[in-house]
Amino acid sequence: MWMGKDIFYFLMIAYLISCAPTVARIDPTMCLPDNTDKEIIPSVCKALYDATIPRVAVVNFSNNSTFDYAKTIQTSVQGASQKTKVGGAAVGVIPGAAGAVWGEREKRNYAEDLQRTEREINAKLAESVEDGITDEIVRLGGAKVFTRSELKKVLEEHKFQASGLADEKTLVNFGKLVGVKYIITGSINNVNLKWVTLEGAKEALTKHLGLVGSVLAAGAEANEGWNIETDISLRMIDVETGEIVFSKIVKGKEVIGKIPYPNYDALIGGIKKAGSKAINEVRSELSKLFTIKGYILQTRLTPDGKGKVALVNIGRKQGIREDMTLYVYTFQEIEDPLTGKKSCDKVKLPVILRPTNQIQEDKSWFVVDGEEISIKRVKPGQLVERTEIGSQGLIKSLGY
Repeated sequence: MWMGKDIFYFLMIAYLISCAPTVARIDPTMCLPDNTDKEIIPSVCKALYDATIPRVAVVNFSNNSTFDYAKTIQTSVQGASQKTKVGGAAVGVIPGAAGAVWGEREKRNYAEDLQRTEREINAKLAESVEDGITDEIVRLGGAKVFTRSELKKVLEEHKFQASGLADEKTLVNFGKLVGVKYIITGSINNVNLKWVTLEGAKEALTKHLGLVGSVLAAGAEANEGWNIETDISLRMIDVETGEIVFSKIVKGKEVIGKIPYPNYDALIGGIKKAGSKAINEVRSELSKLFTIKGYILQTRLTPDGKGKVALVNIGRKQGIREDMTLYVYTFQEIEDPLTGKKSCDKVKLPVILRPTNQIQEDKSWFVVDGEEISIKRVKPGQLVERTEIGSQGLIKSLGY
């Protein structure tokens, strides 16, 4: 028998599938030859084919939060104990009603873990957020992300102190030293840990998403328990110019579960995931900066002769996945009538390349989607570029 969470996860998978691009199953060897001539690329436009992947460093997030682990847990436990007691276990707000009991053993374990957890959380809070953001940028693709060990090695070699990377000028100098294009930095402004009751979860899902019936029940059960939220100030600096590319406050949420109290590992893991989800609000902007581009190697006609498929020179190694679509560009050389100076006009064709099951390490087949007259204009040699990646609003709002 399916439980509430199983139903909820099934619905989430169905939602993701419905929103993701349809992956076409094709056999390129069954497609017909396409006699379209290859693209003639003006000399002034060839520089646009440069596929240099920018290097990115995520560094020096400061902890500006007033997160008090002991006070948060104690407040929740006291709030529960004022509701109802069954033997030594409080039920109501805290996990007694969900099957996780706050009893004498939990109290002893909590007392033993308290000092260690409080100390290590404060020491690792900023680092965990940095790790979560780093993971998300790696998943986004289109950038080479420096690892913490690589950055630490540079700091040691050049006698840099991590604590000295406080002002933007020093960060820019450090970025030039490391050889990165962008530096991502910021601060953790707030960490909010709270126990969400089943009724509270239902109320929030009804208010914000309008869920009803079994979907509401499954979603509420999945959000019941310890919820951790982070508010993060995020800044991205272009090292070459010193310009702040963007500066935003982003929020992320993670549901830790129905445990009596979250220990160090649960908290750090939750904060890291919440930090990763916070990037959701700027995914579209990041995907434009960390783009993936290549060009069409070959085109073929579908067996019915009406459609077209394209083989591009980028694959899994460059970050291409089955949920990505591509733009296609053609070019023309423009000459200024007054100065005679020549420039490149980059023209986006009214087509989209949609993913297929034929994605290899260094090349991929895509289906050309558009009107027939536009599909005919797609030819070998044309530039392709990943489309912007939007946010996952519903998933993020549910804490997944």
